[in-house]
Amino acid sequence: MLSRYPETLRWRQALPPLFVLSLMGLALFSLVLPLARVLFVFEILLYLSILTLAGLYAALNQRTPHLIVGLPLSIAVMHISWGSGFLWSILNLGKNKNGR
Repeated sequence: MLSRYPETLRWRQALPPLFVLSLMGLALFSLVLPLARVLFVFEILLYLSILTLAGLYAALNQRTPHLIVGLPLSIAVMHISWGSGFLWSILNLGKNKNGR
């Protein structure tokens, strides 16, 4: 869809692919750079903390305890799936244009 209608992309839709790219890049660089290892762990802990707080907030507001775990898990799966799928579609865009 992005190849047909690139003007439909919004900044918030680009955040999950950037997040996945940063995770992949920091994971790769962490093999050789200690600072990248620290940044990688920090990014994951910050992300999980924000998701946990969102789950706790939703659980308290709706009085539904399973949201403490369910909401962060579902949002993380959604972000990583969306970001990975978006990046994969960009990688395969050149293949589709060449007819392969």
